[in-house]
Amino acid sequence: MRTIFFAAALLGLAACNAPQTKAPEGPPTPVAVDAPSGQYALDPTHTSVLVRARHFGLSNYTLRLANVSGALDFNAEDPIKSSVTASIGADSVQTEYVGQRDFDDELENSEWLDAARHPSLEFRSTAIELTSANTGRMAGDLTIRGITHPAIFDVTFNQGYRQHPMGFPMALLGFSARGTVKRSDYGMRVLLPLNPGGAGVADEVDVIIEAEFTQPVAPAAPAN
Repeated sequence: MRTIFFAAALLGLAACNAPQTKAPEGPPTPVAVDAPSGQYALDPTHTSVLVRARHFGLSNYTLRLANVSGALDFNAEDPIKSSVTASIGADSVQTEYVGQRDFDDELENSEWLDAARHPSLEFRSTAIELTSANTGRMAGDLTIRGITHPAIFDVTFNQGYRQHPMGFPMALLGFSARGTVKRSDYGMRVLLPLNPGGAGVADEVDVIIEAEFTQPVAPAAPAN
């Protein structure tokens, strides 16, 4: 009896340690969006674009690009078929710098954004991949200083409304997005560190976006 019990215990232990096979998961199912498909315009009053770069290893220096416009072609039934275009004025830099220098202007018109010759930064999405029910990865073409390179943003869908919760005749969609670009790819090489971890302003720049889009809708009929 003891031998049989010992053999059963070994079999049970082997079963516990055996590699577990798991059926492959399918693509994520997108969260249901209570907002219509169609063309949406970016709401600049509820949108922000922040840019951060490591500054001599001391802090992540942050500035804002204020003049933003864009459009979203939204597919509520199949979000990966949606697309986005955006344009940012290269002359809309806002920093916290105080002093006699016009630092905002220097960033707009010097070795940085060169707004005089390249007045806007442009983004056009090329593909969207869902990573969970309400997150995705958006690939596209980013143009800065007239130079275009692929860029990827991790996007979170925050909320949608078929009609504004305050009763205004518009549908709303809200998103958060983050991405990283190398400024040297776009010809901005001033103050680049000579070696990894060296003194200077980092090559990799974080872009942090909060965006709301609106679509006009017919106002709700008054209740009888």
